[in-house]
Amino acid sequence: MYNDFLKPVSEELQDFAKSCNSFALGQAIKFREDVIESDEKSNDKIAIIGVTESRSKQKDLIEDVDFSLVRTQLYELQMGNWSIDLYDFGDVVYYDDKAETEKVFREVTNGLIRDGYVVVILGGTPSLGYQQYRAYDEIVDKVYYLTIDHKLRLGKDEAQTTENNYLTKIISNEPFNLLDYTNIGFQTYFVAQEKLDLLDQLNFDAVRLGVISENVKEIEPYSRDANAALLNLSSLQGSDFSSSKNMTPNGFTSREICALTRYLGFSNKLTSLYVCDYIENYKKLDHLLISQMIWYFIDGKNHRPEIKSFDDTQYFEKIFVPTEGYNYIFYRNVLTNQLWIEVDNTVDGERKFEIIPCSEKDYEQALNGEIPNRWWKYFKKFY
Repeated sequence: MYNDFLKPVSEELQDFAKSCNSFALGQAIKFREDVIESDEKSNDKIAIIGVTESRSKQKDLIEDVDFSLVRTQLYELQMGNWSIDLYDFGDVVYYDDKAETEKVFREVTNGLIRDGYVVVILGGTPSLGYQQYRAYDEIVDKVYYLTIDHKLRLGKDEAQTTENNYLTKIISNEPFNLLDYTNIGFQTYFVAQEKLDLLDQLNFDAVRLGVISENVKEIEPYSRDANAALLNLSSLQGSDFSSSKNMTPNGFTSREICALTRYLGFSNKLTSLYVCDYIENYKKLDHLLISQMIWYFIDGKNHRPEIKSFDDTQYFEKIFVPTEGYNYIFYRNVLTNQLWIEVDNTVDGERKFEIIPCSEKDYEQALNGEIPNRWWKYFKKFY
């Protein structure tokens, strides 16, 4: 049972949570001791866990990773208009053998997802992103993984999984169940052109920091079908966040990162978010920013749109866009204004099609007689 591998939240922190005002998260959040049989049958719940492993490689020094001050700030935040149950299950502590930490982390994440929790993970080393991904083995046949990072982690495929090669491991190791991958916020001067070319050949996406900063809403179509997401705190600009091992002068602002986490929460399919590359610098503003990011993710989950049939005309309008080369079919949710596009997968005369998320930009491209980017990326995966 995964509970056996989790160190519960301290009694002091639990008492602090209960001492918060009646509108605070601390009053609503449940701890491991509060889980009852009836809770486990619910599919509308969020579990927060920490993982204190900070080593990228076995030989690295252990950094100080403690989430008590982050939790303190989180518990004091005020509740939104929410209905989802919230839990804090405590931390996965690191083991002397990093491989043992990886195994336990994967089992805990897998167990929580199987029990119907959306898992918010606070963590140290980004290398555990590979274990987060592998936690979906035998849960989802094809995984869509999304990262928010200033780099592409396509380092050399060594025996050890590190913060620089975990994406290489995801792509190259069996079982090969990666259907789609998107990186949000890469900074061009940190990424070799060969890595961008490789992602393009694999029909995966990498979106520059400037594109998202110009319009944060651009992340929404990418995150809509994602099963799991990793948010590297080093993707924030150093002036807004400094409790990371790999700070940079450029990056997302505090407002942008909160908007991004809300869009991640808005996804109906995303069941885990790993917030990583945190080290304890004892800076209240950093603790508060992480807690606000989690707050926005929870808010997004509570206000995510209901899943409805595309044939339901009460919720969707079907839009035909004829062009010289192809007749595109779009679906627009009349309540949320979200767009999808139909991709024809007809084989040997048997009519098949997929309906995939797209953006307003894709729709405008079709209207202008151009091939929509999202349609073309998906089409190339199968032809």
